[in-house]
Amino acid sequence: MTRDDVRVVVCACLLGACPLQACVAPPAGGIADAVVEAPGAREGVFGDPSLATNGVRGGGASQGSLDVFSIRPGEHLVLEWTGRRAVDGPGPDLAVFENPFDFFGGTFVDPVVVEVSRDGAAWVAFPHRYDAADSGAYSYRREDWVGFAGRTPVALHEETNPLDPFDPAAGGDTFDLASLGDGAEASRIREEGFRFLRLSPASDHIDPQTDAAFPRDPVSDGPDIDGVAARYLVEDGA
Repeated sequence: MTRDDVRVVVCACLLGACPLQACVAPPAGGIADAVVEAPGAREGVFGDPSLATNGVRGGGASQGSLDVFSIRPGEHLVLEWTGRRAVDGPGPDLAVFENPFDFFGGTFVDPVVVEVSRDGAAWVAFPHRYDAADSGAYSYRREDWVGFAGRTPVALHEETNPLDPFDPAAGGDTFDLASLGDGAEASRIREEGFRFLRLSPASDHIDPQTDAAFPRDPVSDGPDIDGVAARYLVEDGA
């Protein structure tokens, strides 16, 4: 929801002209709690997809977390909020917590394309672009990875640093359904919300500026997902 939308609702409510549902408190949010698809699930370190649904345990600015599921190149992860839909509301609607960390030369970024779906069949990606000076080379500047997840280190930790997932101090990368675009399916998602979220490595997607895959760090084995939060959830079917 845009700021203008919020102003309209507030003004209408003050004048007594808004529908009741627009004037009540927005629905509560929560962490995605179920794995729908994880073709890369495996034994061993970072191979358990439930680590992406058991709460966020970020490692802070200078180190990654160990409580993560790693999505290797060519794979993806689909999550949901059991029996609920994530819906549009004031401000960012979604927060994705990956595992980036800062070092003396920049930020180690494993960029992630974020897509949402009402039915698990039709998907809409949040707009993203790569702004590096050399679009064919990997950049350690987080500012170059616009609209991707995996850019911002995570300070939120369920036990040692509990924060609102949408507090900027929590870290992670936020997304607003208002930015999805103007397509028919994007419009329906803004109106109805979404049930499913799909995360995949940027290097599995084509950069329209180059007609080649987005670059990745050669030492990377794929993004590490700590958790995903929706800000506004309603019962599915409501």
